[in-house]
Amino acid sequence: MDTPTFRILDTISSHLGESLSINQLTERIKDTYGIAYYANIYQKLQELKKEGLLNLNNLGRSSIIKLNFQNYLLIDFLSEMEIEKKMEFLKNRNDLLIFLTEMDKSLNETCAIKSISFINPAKNIKLNRIELLFLLRKTSDYHNETVRLYREMLKLQNKYNLRTDSLILDEDDFSDLIRSDEINPLREALFRKTAFFCPQAFWSEIREIAEETEIKSIRTETKPASISDLDIVYNLGRFGYKEFGLKIEQGKKFCIEYLITALLLLDDPRRLEAIPIVLAKNSFRSNLLAFLSQKFGTGGKLLGLLRILQEIKPAGEIAETIDILKTFKLEETLADEQSILQKMRLYNAT
Repeated sequence: MDTPTFRILDTISSHLGESLSINQLTERIKDTYGIAYYANIYQKLQELKKEGLLNLNNLGRSSIIKLNFQNYLLIDFLSEMEIEKKMEFLKNRNDLLIFLTEMDKSLNETCAIKSISFINPAKNIKLNRIELLFLLRKTSDYHNETVRLYREMLKLQNKYNLRTDSLILDEDDFSDLIRSDEINPLREALFRKTAFFCPQAFWSEIREIAEETEIKSIRTETKPASISDLDIVYNLGRFGYKEFGLKIEQGKKFCIEYLITALLLLDDPRRLEAIPIVLAKNSFRSNLLAFLSQKFGTGGKLLGLLRILQEIKPAGEIAETIDILKTFKLEETLADEQSILQKMRLYNAT
């Protein structure tokens, strides 16, 4: 793949849902790669349009650029782009090649895996960590496969002393999170991922969703500890917990898993007691909540709260989250069961 095509496809595919003009695309490429010229970008865009890989739609004086998912070959071009990104990232990283080679062997018999992606690899590897996005097929044994994956990744982490955080999603959760209007880790990952295992399967999944709805990636990465109090109060209200005396004002919509992680990081007993109420009143994704607890070090607190919640109001997703957290070998933080029970009764959450 020639360099201009690679840079154009990489930039557009990272900014899914953004209406990029040619000027904006040129600026984005310049921001990432240090150099870009409008005339060259314009010429290459016309070629890619002629090949049917891109659509250029007129909007006033500008042309808005979109991937043409109707073109059968687009998936192959995007897959080639991902392979080039993978090879560039792994160049001169022999220690990581050894890790990935053993990972392939460990997961070889996990037939449920459709694709695996790095999330923000260049930044994470500098911190001696990797963040992985697993896309799994929906199977009847999905939860057990997930737990086995977490165990295998923990073994590799310990063997190679490389911090490894894994976001494991099946096709249904992947689709739901991408379509969501909430801020969530998957929409953020789309902006900075490299699909290094079966990229065709990854982009085929994206194409299937894109045919039904517009996908919008998020350029910024959420730090749960930095979510504002206004946004915390707003989202607590969205999920059925209104703090007495506080006025709810419009804020940003965060997924429930980000909200729970933010509350765990606050170290405020009053906010911690809100967690069982919110989880009891709403559905949540066990894998996503476990991933965030692993990434931000909140697993011990979460496990203590979930054990009590499971006794008060048992649920399958709570039990599944506990199963996953137990694989992390955490030091559980004990919580006050009586206080939690009283609070849950107050909010009709038992």
